Amino acid sequence: MLSCAEFLAEFGDYLEEVASPEVRARLEDHLHECKTCQVIVDSTRKTIRFVTDCDSFTLPAEQVEPIVNDVMNRIREKKE
Repeated sequence: MLSCAEFLAEFGDYLEEVASPEVRARLEDHLHECKTCQVIVDSTRKTIRFVTDCDSFTLPAEQVEPIVNDVMNRIREKKE
């Protein structure tokens, strides 16, 4: 079975439904056994639904790059 770290490494593709059938099957096997990752998937889906239902707005361009850089740095740190 996949570890939670391995699951999370593929999580984005799983949510976006672009993971290969083999990867998707392994991720779903993990989800059947792991309550923690089930909560993560459920919470993320609820968050996406909430944000999707909100009115959209545009950030000023000078604010976008620092936010994207911060998020990407945090993702890289967690992978290490």
